[in-house]
Amino acid sequence: MKQSHKLTIFLIPIGVAVNFICGQIILLLKLPIYLDSIGTIAVGALCGGIPGAIVGAISNILNSITNPTNMAYIILNVLFGLLAGFLAKRGVFNSLWKTTLSALAFAIVGGGLGSRITYWFFGGLGAGTTGAITGILMQMGFSANTGVFITEFFADILDKIPTVIIVFLILQRIPAKTLVKLPQGKLFIKEKADTKGI
Repeated sequence: MKQSHKLTIFLIPIGVAVNFICGQIILLLKLPIYLDSIGTIAVGALCGGIPGAIVGAISNILNSITNPTNMAYIILNVLFGLLAGFLAKRGVFNSLWKTTLSALAFAIVGGGLGSRITYWFFGGLGAGTTGAITGILMQMGFSANTGVFITEFFADILDKIPTVIIVFLILQRIPAKTLVKLPQGKLFIKEKADTKGI
């Protein structure tokens, strides 16, 4: 238990670093996705919802240093970590198709709740590509409320599908001797011995 606790503490900053590095690469490439919650979901799956939520919260706070508006979305990153821990306990990340399907659950949080935050705090017009698309939808006759929901929900699905697949691939490549030392690592050992859940 003590070793499991130490390894969890060790993985939290690694998860934050993964989020930050992936997010910065996507920002530099100017791609219409984020990939900034890979670390949050991976740590949540391996160590439980609370450590995953901590990774999400710290990542959000760090990103808010350069972009203060990000702080409004901190609850999303916390929920991603909690959801990852919950789904892992139900074997979702042991199967590629279930993992891919889980992108919908993460998109409901990120796009569904996220669109509400954008609407309540910023009038529906977020920054970047999603804000521009929302503006186009509004010109087509959609309300700001509907426009931001459509835009952010579908944008989040596009983001979360590659995110959860990357997490799945990471989990499949962690040695069993390391998995047994993590709070939820044993959840992934059986599948590695069988078909790897694909």
